[in-house]
Amino acid sequence: MSFLRNFGPAVFGGVFILCFEIYYHRKKDDRERENSKRAFWNRENEANNVRRQDISFLNYVNIKTENLPMEESQDEEITQFQKDLLELKGKRILNLKNASNTDLKMQYGPANLPDLITYDENYITLINLLTNWATRLIELEDSEAAIKVLEFGISVGSDSSRMFCMLATEYNKVGTPEKTDNLITLAKSLDSIMKNSIVSKLKTIRKYAQ
Repeated sequence: MSFLRNFGPAVFGGVFILCFEIYYHRKKDDRERENSKRAFWNRENEANNVRRQDISFLNYVNIKTENLPMEESQDEEITQFQKDLLELKGKRILNLKNASNTDLKMQYGPANLPDLITYDENYITLINLLTNWATRLIELEDSEAAIKVLEFGISVGSDSSRMFCMLATEYNKVGTPEKTDNLITLAKSLDSIMKNSIVSKLKTIRKYAQ
């Protein structure tokens, strides 16, 4: 009984400390959320007052069809990809690297936001088009043409893991696995959350090509 009497205060004290720590961390989290919310809205208000900037000088994607497999094809899918690419060629295409709307307004002004969103959507459309086009070419066992399409996608800043891995695999097929070394170097320089994953996958593909 004396043991229980001595043990009781210790348990109570432990529970009290635990409850205090839970309360303290909850209040701390609430403060941090409130500070983050306040910082966001302050930055948003600041961004909404930025004057329109000149965006004519930005690094727009230049589609050079002479470097791509645009020869007439009997395959309907390939023909459609070529048509879609020519349609995109007449539009402004811009890789904004997942910048938030607030970031874009801060840098270029809110008046430019609708256009910038459209240009970024065109970029996403382009990368999806190139990926699907290359996939179809691989299905048709045309590695040379697929490589041209994939290399173009990489050259305009794609951080698609699928695109990188497809290209490395096609390099293996045509007997040039050493080109994957350049892909690995390029992947390491990407400003992307996908960087480490892409590098790891490329190293595995390169390893099994030796």
